[in-house]
Amino acid sequence: MSLPKVLVTGAPGIGKTTLIKSFTERIRGVKLAGIVTEEVRDKKGRTGFTVRTLDGQKEAMFATSGGKGKKGKRVGKYHVDVDAFEQVALDAVAYHPEYNLYVIDEIGPMECLSRTFCETVKMLIKSDRVAVLASVAKGGHPFIRDIIRMPGTEVVELTGSGHERIEDELLVKFMTALVKPGEG
Repeated sequence: MSLPKVLVTGAPGIGKTTLIKSFTERIRGVKLAGIVTEEVRDKKGRTGFTVRTLDGQKEAMFATSGGKGKKGKRVGKYHVDVDAFEQVALDAVAYHPEYNLYVIDEIGPMECLSRTFCETVKMLIKSDRVAVLASVAKGGHPFIRDIIRMPGTEVVELTGSGHERIEDELLVKFMTALVKPGEG
């Protein structure tokens, strides 16, 4: 049986990260690894993004807005520090035999500046040894288009409502595939 590879998409702010964080808190009987990216805000709005491992052991600010001469490549108004992102993300999403579920929030244009990250994500999706739940930016980045089209991937689009039902369905799907009877 092929293990699930589910890509959650939707407009910015629709609740992809919220769904994934809730999913990781509720799922039982699996060994999971991965990352979560979260926005940093001040009174004026979003000022950047952090990346954190699911176990909370590593975290870094990897994208910041404003300021001339800031380090990093630009994506929109953000300066992206690819090295800072990779220092947290690469080991967290690298294949380790003790994990059977990789959760990746998010795969977007900023994260895709890391070729190594993209190659690693693609290997996880191709693997028959692990399941993957990832949020992907809605839009036209070539890597995102490629992974959406990969055999065995399922795309779930979040809209304004029904997030709880979708999360419940994902929990059933992943636990059915990964948890041996009597463990969950």
